[in-house]
Amino acid sequence: MKKSVIILLAAGIIAGCQKQDLSNKPLDLPPFEPFKGQSVFYQKIPANAEVDPNSDVMVQSLIDQANQAFVVAVKEWTVAVYFADESTPRHDVKMTASWAPKKTLANVPVPDFAEPDPEDDGSMVIVDEVGGCVYDFWQMRFRNGKWKASWGNALPLNSDGIFPKGFSARGSGFELLQGVIWPQELIDQSINHALIFSYDHTKAGGPVAPATESDGTSTEAWAIPEGGLVQLDPALDLSTLGLNSYEMTITRALQEYGMYCADDGGGIQLYAINPISVKNNPYQDIWGDQTYIFLDKIPVNRFRVLKLGPQNNSEPQLVANACAEFR
Repeated sequence: MKKSVIILLAAGIIAGCQKQDLSNKPLDLPPFEPFKGQSVFYQKIPANAEVDPNSDVMVQSLIDQANQAFVVAVKEWTVAVYFADESTPRHDVKMTASWAPKKTLANVPVPDFAEPDPEDDGSMVIVDEVGGCVYDFWQMRFRNGKWKASWGNALPLNSDGIFPKGFSARGSGFELLQGVIWPQELIDQSINHALIFSYDHTKAGGPVAPATESDGTSTEAWAIPEGGLVQLDPALDLSTLGLNSYEMTITRALQEYGMYCADDGGGIQLYAINPISVKNNPYQDIWGDQTYIFLDKIPVNRFRVLKLGPQNNSEPQLVANACAEFR
């Protein structure tokens, strides 16, 4: 969904209202690897991966955006996540977007302490491991005792984490937790999946696989379609970059797994789980109490775009599954 690093570096519009009692919010995030064993995000890039013939041109668009910012979003414009159990109250969440094909996502387990990301995207995820479902929301908010969102959808946890024909809460059809950095990964100094990024030169004309929808608008030759996989040159010696521990962990993931173009926005933005999800800031001993982490040591000119498949300009369609109970 639309966002901008230019805007996000200033004060944003508040998307959600805090509920009065947040005292039951958990102290820390539990270990969790969404869609592991099913998702393409866990596949390492092979040594013989084919580079797109237009890669050099497209990399120039990354360089252009990195001149604005190359960041990890931590406390704004990213994803808050909550875990539900058998005792979590169930709510019907009203869908308010004019284009929404359904008006209610029913029977959603929403913890009393849940808060969406505070910026205009209001992104929020609820994981129900007992029920085997994950719920995504865009512009989620709690108003007048009820939960509402501009849009929301759900997927089974044993799926590949991609909405088959779009209508996701992410511009590309990826479930919101796909490609997001978890604090435990930084503590363990190991990210074993691809990341996602947004930037302001996403290509018009539809996504490429594995993405299933797109909010891309650029018709320029350097534009990268949503679903495109970008890799940091595997021949680059990371030890020469002067990276600290978390920078090395993120940069190594960009070499081994790459980053998928997943959304439209300004600057290059990666995503970490928002610490609003828990009482204790899980990043305190990693990078402190930071809103954004700037990745200015990564040489953007050493990225390459891997071979792109054909774009798919089909209109999104709502596909039924066992978790998304719409009314």
